[in-house]
Amino acid sequence: MIVVKGKLKINNSIKIALSILLVVCIIAGNALFVDFYSFKEEDALAVNSDLYSSRSVYIGGMAVGLSVKSDGVVVTALGEVETAYGKTIPKSNLEVGDVIVEIGGESIKTTQDITKHLRALKKEKGSLELKILRDSKAKTITAYPAIEQYTEYFSLGIVTKDFLEGIGTVTFIRPTGEFASLGHPINSSDGKLIIPSSGGNVYGCRIVGFNKGKKGNPGELKGTFTQTGNIEGKVIENTRFGVVGKFNAGGSTELVEIGNRHEVKTGKAHIITTIKDKPEKFEVEIIKVNPQSSPSEKGIVVKVTDKRLLEATGGIVSGMSGSPIIQNGKLVAAVTHVFVSDPAKGYGVYIDWMY
Repeated sequence: MIVVKGKLKINNSIKIALSILLVVCIIAGNALFVDFYSFKEEDALAVNSDLYSSRSVYIGGMAVGLSVKSDGVVVTALGEVETAYGKTIPKSNLEVGDVIVEIGGESIKTTQDITKHLRALKKEKGSLELKILRDSKAKTITAYPAIEQYTEYFSLGIVTKDFLEGIGTVTFIRPTGEFASLGHPINSSDGKLIIPSSGGNVYGCRIVGFNKGKKGNPGELKGTFTQTGNIEGKVIENTRFGVVGKFNAGGSTELVEIGNRHEVKTGKAHIITTIKDKPEKFEVEIIKVNPQSSPSEKGIVVKVTDKRLLEATGGIVSGMSGSPIIQNGKLVAAVTHVFVSDPAKGYGVYIDWMY
């Protein structure tokens, strides 16, 4: 290679080598992304076979306490304000499930931020401009707080929270410590908005009991965060296919291979979930397989056949979301939802999309 007057001069042999390298890079790039942007089903199948053969993760099934920090403040209830003129509902056009992200152009991160703006509001103005997220869309509304009789401060008459806490099940852990859980996002109460998150904590969880699922009344696991309150990991993001994060220490000692969704068949399988002290294996049957060429929920339908689980919980209950589904020794899916009409049945999401 020779530099002549500031320009790069390349001989023919180097040009040929670079051309070959470029072709190789393009081929490699296509191989990596063909699974999600497939041009032919048979091509995707062939490439997937190579991709999945080398991917192994630690199996999950353990219950954890998730404390997810929302990007903004979530409205959880609307109520009345006691004023000098009686009870009133402030005019705000807010709805339960809205996420307040800005007031007057300033970012809102905590409930205290809202209180600060209400305390600073002058009586002669009496209104606030709020930017909210609703149905996955941003919109601006004007709210008119009322003055509380006893505090003489403005109030919107709303109940809010900036941390969303609950029990979930870990699906898998990468050798590097990153984990995936739930199989579905943490949504607003109306189920229409994936709550945007800016982190959070993962705590140990102890299952203390459960409400058995019945037709028309899904059950739930009852759990508490470990009393020590030790943080066992960090939440990174609330995604379409669950909460992901990273543990401070390693997880299970059992490595399993990630299964390709094209390999999933109707028939016997098992789930790993926690209903007592530790993860246990329970028999299920995959009764429906939905072919999917792009990321989507509800890839399979499973039916619990294990008498132990049916007698204990009635089948799938709230808190089991994220429980890994194993077929032919591979991790192929995760439990996501229960059928309200039949708690023995539930949906699962292909592990491809979570991975």
